[in-house]
Amino acid sequence: MQARNIENFKQLSSEAQQSLAADINNFGDLIQHFPLGRRAWNLEIGIACYESALMFYTREQFPQEWAGTQNNLGLAYSNRIQGEKTQNIELAIAGYESALKVYTREQFPQYWAMTQNNLGVAYNDRIQGEKAQNIERAIACLESALIVYTCEQFPQYWAMTQNNLASAYSKRIQGERAQNIERAIACCQSALIVYTREKFPQYWATTQNNLGLAYSERIKGEKAQNIEQALACYESALIVRTRKQFPQDWAMTQNNLGAAYSERIYGEKTQNIERALACYESVLRVYTDEQFPQEWAGTQNNLGLAYSNRIQGEKVQNIERALACYESALRVYTREQFPQYWAMSQNNLGLAYSNMIQGEKIQNIKRALACYESALIVYTPTAFPLECLNSSRGLGNTAFTAGLWEIAIEAYEQAMTAVEYSRSWATSDDIRQQILAESIDVYEKAIQACVNSNQLEKAIEYCDRTRAQRLVDLMHSNDLYASSEIPPAVQKYLQEFEAKQRQIDAEVEQLRKPSESNKELADVGSQSRSRADLCAYTEKIQGLEGEKQQIWENIRSLDPVLAGQVQVAPMQFAAMQKLIDNSQTAILCFYTTTDDTHVFVIYKDKAPQIHTCQGEGTGSFQKWIGESWLLPYLQERKIWQQGMGEFLSHLSQRLKFDELIGNCLDGIEELIVIPHLFLHQIPLAALPINGNAFLGDKLLLRYVPSCRILEYCSERPTIESLKYGIVENATDDLYFTPFECEQIAEIVTKPERLKGSQEATVAAYRNLAQKVNIMHSSHHAVSRLDNPLESRLFLGDGSITLGELMTPGWRLPQLSDVFMSCCETNLGGTEITDNLLSLGTGFLCAGARSVVSTLWAVDDFATSLFSIFYYQYRREGLSRPEALWQAQVRLRTISGAELKELYQPQIDPLVQRIIGDLKSKLAVIQKEKQKLKLRHKCYHKETDEFKELGAELKKITKRENQIQKQKKGYESLKENIYTLSNPFDDLSYWSGFICQGLH
Repeated sequence: MQARNIENFKQLSSEAQQSLAADINNFGDLIQHFPLGRRAWNLEIGIACYESALMFYTREQFPQEWAGTQNNLGLAYSNRIQGEKTQNIELAIAGYESALKVYTREQFPQYWAMTQNNLGVAYNDRIQGEKAQNIERAIACLESALIVYTCEQFPQYWAMTQNNLASAYSKRIQGERAQNIERAIACCQSALIVYTREKFPQYWATTQNNLGLAYSERIKGEKAQNIEQALACYESALIVRTRKQFPQDWAMTQNNLGAAYSERIYGEKTQNIERALACYESVLRVYTDEQFPQEWAGTQNNLGLAYSNRIQGEKVQNIERALACYESALRVYTREQFPQYWAMSQNNLGLAYSNMIQGEKIQNIKRALACYESALIVYTPTAFPLECLNSSRGLGNTAFTAGLWEIAIEAYEQAMTAVEYSRSWATSDDIRQQILAESIDVYEKAIQACVNSNQLEKAIEYCDRTRAQRLVDLMHSNDLYASSEIPPAVQKYLQEFEAKQRQIDAEVEQLRKPSESNKELADVGSQSRSRADLCAYTEKIQGLEGEKQQIWENIRSLDPVLAGQVQVAPMQFAAMQKLIDNSQTAILCFYTTTDDTHVFVIYKDKAPQIHTCQGEGTGSFQKWIGESWLLPYLQERKIWQQGMGEFLSHLSQRLKFDELIGNCLDGIEELIVIPHLFLHQIPLAALPINGNAFLGDKLLLRYVPSCRILEYCSERPTIESLKYGIVENATDDLYFTPFECEQIAEIVTKPERLKGSQEATVAAYRNLAQKVNIMHSSHHAVSRLDNPLESRLFLGDGSITLGELMTPGWRLPQLSDVFMSCCETNLGGTEITDNLLSLGTGFLCAGARSVVSTLWAVDDFATSLFSIFYYQYRREGLSRPEALWQAQVRLRTISGAELKELYQPQIDPLVQRIIGDLKSKLAVIQKEKQKLKLRHKCYHKETDEFKELGAELKKITKRENQIQKQKKGYESLKENIYTLSNPFDDLSYWSGFICQGLH
């Protein structure tokens, strides 16, 4: 029949053929958009028309008409209902790509842009191939269209393309999800500049609908408010999209409205779900399975979700309704035609079966597992990482609950792969951390499943995959590119970063200078150099820090690891064992789950062991450490100091350390400790064991944030000839530091020294760090627990922050050791992802093999003595952890008589000078206080001036008391130091030093 039609067509004259082809083509256009009749049939007629027209419109004779028809054929296949959806989209793409062989940007710019737009829409809907790659192609096509479709020349087409781009960004897998949604919102808002309700009501409504979808998915801002904005957008769209005039569009927006009500946070949850159900039920009056099978299936799926979450009615009945809805959806959503939606429905079916409380529990679990496994055929970690995470998490949790450990572990492994694949696409450290934090339950349950099935090696591997990933990324990149040239773009950002830091330093310096207007702030600025800060000093500094943080993010976005060019593979257990030098050393890996704290012990040449502290979970054990250790340190230092011994005794009991030593550490002499969460803040060497001994008396301790980071330190080349550098008393206000550094200079070989504020500048410090192999820093430092990257080392003309240490500008591959004789250099907040961002770990990232750092604000005098002892023991050939522990023992056991014999000529003048300076400060404060008292008397008690001056008097009296107390302390020290048996035996003096990195 078709052959006879072709023959009849060829018998017509050329003019008649052309006329008939044009008529057929036009009829195809009309029938495609004809509102009456069955839409599926209309589209089939349109396709037949275009294919008939192409019998005459050949590319050689009628290139423009051929291209136009190919484009129209692509549109028809894009909208086609009959046939396989997958194949239809491929045919649409083929039509558009054929059209582009003629529609070039140079010859037919407008048609080229139109076809690029259509091709972008098709790739956005494509089923074959990698979903992520398809969406990237869609975005590329749509952005190409915008080269021609500018707002000035083609405002309507520009707005249309912006709308389509919004859809692509909403679905985008690569890149940061939050940023993609923001781009989608921006595209919709751009489209609304042209698509006003008055001029383009239908397109305005479409854009409002798309904007609602973007707000529904939005990550930034308040979730509750975003959903309210989505609801408002849908309601706006429904002003135009009425059921009578635009039934299909009305149904689409009602469906979206139902989804928003399902997720709504404001209002009564029960009522919101009932509204969602009502929306979906009304949609199904338009979306019938005969006329709109795909849309009908989508609504059935949404209806199932709403019934799964329903509060009203019987739970069993609601889940049964949900199951029926999902099964209905699967009649249309076949794996062959709609693999992604098929997988979605399988996932939802699995969730419903896992929640089913009626019937045989074992049978329901089996069904749930089968559904999740089906979903994961399509939802692979690379193609659909977010969906894969959800389905594999559901599979793992169902198996975990049923005690099916092998299935659970396999599922969680797939979930971890999805998480880590998603992280590789994120171009922001914060987003990477957020992705990991939101999935930490997967790692935790995987670890517990491994413990339950006695697969300890795998449990340990998973532990290392959860922790310190931000530091791992930084160290991996720094070590790979340690000696590389810094690219010009990065160099430019580094200069901006340093300029912003100089602005902050100038502001901080102003606060240190006393004046009538800022005496209080000056006092705060001075004190903050020896204690943790929980916020920026002023709002202006906070603003500058925010600007600097953005520059830091810009630098990081150009990093090869963060940009996804280099992947960091998970570490295997065998590689961890190779990090252990000998059979007398073990790795002690802590991990706290929701319920328990596990201590994994890794040996060099035998199977690992586990020591579990039951009931010591995150909410009890870790919370207790935070409230009983860190908070008192921040709020009331004296109470914290007085309670140190009792706290550490309780901690040792809760961790059952005597039992751990007896069962797992026989023959072990040294531990490489990997703490977890708040345990990073604890001086574990000072834990009491066996009644009256310390853990450090039995075992040498060194710390690392993770096995992977220890591996990086181990792989750095050994440095044979050592050059020393000393930075001392950079702000000219530490009394014992010159004594300390003078003694150390006599112990080590010809150190290069930066003395006082004139020499110990930021530039000089940096230059010294690049020249020497061993760096001794003895000056002020402070931790910023609210913003760890702003933790800083104070120098003569400014400061060096942790953020700077972690930039490419601070790659120090020749640096062997850093000894930070400063306060709080390893005090840092530890998030759920266990990244200890401290100045100590910053130097490890920069290139150091080993770092000695402090856990709190240490005493100036005690620290000076400890530092001297450490270098003495190092000179004798002791390893770093041996020297550290022996220095601690020496400090806590040294007698006053020994001090007098060794150092009286140096100590006495220093103490006398301190007392003299404190007396001078006291005289200035007392004089100021007297002036305030006289002014205070001049005002009536009810006046504001009287109250303000009274408040100032309280502050200055508090400062006076503090200095009086310090003066009395040093006077007592002067009188009694040489008579005390052990003047530094208090825990706060000696136990706050730790050694990180290599042996």
